[in-house]
Amino acid sequence: MNTIYKEKALERISIANWQVENNKIKTLGSTLYFALFNYMQHVLGEAPEGKWKHIGILKPFLKACITKNCFDRLTLKKLSNAYEDLYQYRVKADYSNEEFTEKEKRELLSLFELLKEVIK
Repeated sequence: MNTIYKEKALERISIANWQVENNKIKTLGSTLYFALFNYMQHVLGEAPEGKWKHIGILKPFLKACITKNCFDRLTLKKLSNAYEDLYQYRVKADYSNEEFTEKEKRELLSLFELLKEVIK
């Protein structure tokens, strides 16, 4: 496991915490997405082709977690769904001039709570 990626994930969770506490939600989807991405890099270690790609990281992450018995199946399902949801939230946060709806904000806060527990 790569400790630098774990440190990055923890730093991003700390930034997300500040965002939540200060109601700075516009980029929260991006912050959370990259926190999870860095955590996945931490669990997986070195990428087979030099760097992990966003599309190709979820499947090896889930497989590694099952092999290493990192999480129960329900948590892995939640993380899989979170990764897919956060990818969409990241796109909206980074590339759109639209704000998150109230429903999306609630979902982001729920995802924040999940990732806080997983990444710690």
